Amino acid sequence: MKKRILSLREHYDIEDRSGNRLAEGEGNFIQIPAIFQVKDPRSNTHLMEIEGKIITIHKQFTIKDYNGVPLGTIKKKIVKLIGQEFWIEKDGAEIMRIYGNFVNHDYSMEVKGQQVASVHRKWVSIKDQFGISIMGPVDPRLVVGATIVIEHIMVEEERERK
Repeated sequence: MKKRILSLREHYDIEDRSGNRLAEGEGNFIQIPAIFQVKDPRSNTHLMEIEGKIITIHKQFTIKDYNGVPLGTIKKKIVKLIGQEFWIEKDGAEIMRIYGNFVNHDYSMEVKGQQVASVHRKWVSIKDQFGISIMGPVDPRLVVGATIVIEHIMVEEERERK
């Protein structure tokens, strides 16, 4: 996944290992609530949408399929002694936990204690690039959606600190 560094919109190119674009994600920097559209670049078909919640205790985004049906809601843990943590739930039940170093873009996703995906930043690149590895039975839309949300939140929090 590649993220444009200098852009008026948050833009993500999702590619396979060969560099073929599989999808594009896009959202505005200043939008309330934050909304990202993920589309197939060849057909411009809507694949999924990620929508933030305006008033919430946790930073919260719902990942929806192309019909608007929720796949899951990602939330950020409010208080953690060391580091940060996210989880995804559906119908009130946790379906995935996300741990790691989000500032350095190095984290893993687990379902029932088993790692199903990982994200790591590629440091030598012109654009921000993230390697996403899916190694378990999980909906890839949740993995990509969670990655977009986490990157958005990290940028937002960095902007708030300045």
